[in-house]
Amino acid sequence: MTASSKAKRTPLGFLLTIVGYIALVAVLAVAILMAAPQVLGWKSLTVLTGSMEPALPIGSMVYVAQADPAQLQEGDIVVFKRGGETITHRVVSNHTTEGELITKGDANEDVDLAPVAYSSVQGKVAFDAPWLGDILSAVSTTVGKIYLIGAAACGVMLVILGGRLRKQPV
Repeated sequence: MTASSKAKRTPLGFLLTIVGYIALVAVLAVAILMAAPQVLGWKSLTVLTGSMEPALPIGSMVYVAQADPAQLQEGDIVVFKRGGETITHRVVSNHTTEGELITKGDANEDVDLAPVAYSSVQGKVAFDAPWLGDILSAVSTTVGKIYLIGAAACGVMLVILGGRLRKQPV
């Protein structure tokens, strides 16, 4: 092997490759977090108020699974509709004979004024991720998807460029 055929290992090529792979993994992770709930039959929602703090801080992402309201227990966190709003609160008690739940936000002093009819229950919180809701809400818009595609394209270009720089002859 001659000196001219040896490949030169450049730190810049290695760095660009690593940054490119990190960008691609980040884009893939965001895409999975956006698609996973639908595959599992869950809905994803972003927490917009502080009524469930500290358990669910503002900006958290909650994944909601379907649940039989009659099977919900004290302490479960449920999502329900009331007056056109989607609310996430904790079950205080389940009145199965009346077909309603008594709920309360963790940060609220008193239980909710009106009981929640079983027909208003959207599901039970199966999983939550603090602060992820803000990120996923941003990338779920048209502009956010364009940025996501751009980040993936940049990642691919950085990997290719890094690979070429690493294979430069001496």
